Amino acid sequence: MITVNCLRRGKYVKRHLESALVAAAATVLLAGCGGSGESGRPSMSGPRQKDVPSGPYQLKMPKSVEKGTFTESDHSEPDQNIASMLSGQIEHGVSAFAAYQPADRKSETSGPVVSVTGVYGTVLSPVTARDEFLKILDSRTIDTDVRSTVIVGPRTITPQGSSEPVSCRIVRRADEFGTTWKPDCSWADGSAVVDVSQTVDPDQPPAAFDLEAFAARTATIRDEVRAPQAS
Repeated sequence: MITVNCLRRGKYVKRHLESALVAAAATVLLAGCGGSGESGRPSMSGPRQKDVPSGPYQLKMPKSVEKGTFTESDHSEPDQNIASMLSGQIEHGVSAFAAYQPADRKSETSGPVVSVTGVYGTVLSPVTARDEFLKILDSRTIDTDVRSTVIVGPRTITPQGSSEPVSCRIVRRADEFGTTWKPDCSWADGSAVVDVSQTVDPDQPPAAFDLEAFAARTATIRDEVRAPQAS
């Protein structure tokens, strides 16, 4: 049974990275054999903020996030169809995407996968744009028969040390492989809409996941992916 479970979990991780190409990290998978979703647990204190940007910005995905503790594991070409689908909400939209795993991971299937998906440009209505953006991510997958349900949240959380809130939730997904769930936190402003998600062990109860800590992780990543707008 251990071998079978490991193979199944390996398929889940592979499936997550394949989905990133098509669904920009909308598929939630297992973190890997022997690993729990709590690996690389973020600090509750959040970032010591650069805080609200002084002007328009773009998204630049660095080689590492979370102060170097997560390194890039997938930097597939972003799905520009997402920006096209949001053209009524974001002018001159450009999609951005990267996935990260713990820097000390033992293999490509160990530790959680943290995915950052966003669209930057001129956001006409941040609230409406984020709503549409999350609907797109929830509905996009490499499979046709998938059902997504928000089971926790959305909750507005302002991490300690930050003046900008993020909106966090937990989404359950059911498909031919079974039922999984994922946490995600997002933000939206005049420059971008961005979603940060993380793979977890679906055998763990969603209610036990620490959304406050994940909000702090998201706030740190927010500072790390913001870059001054090119002139």
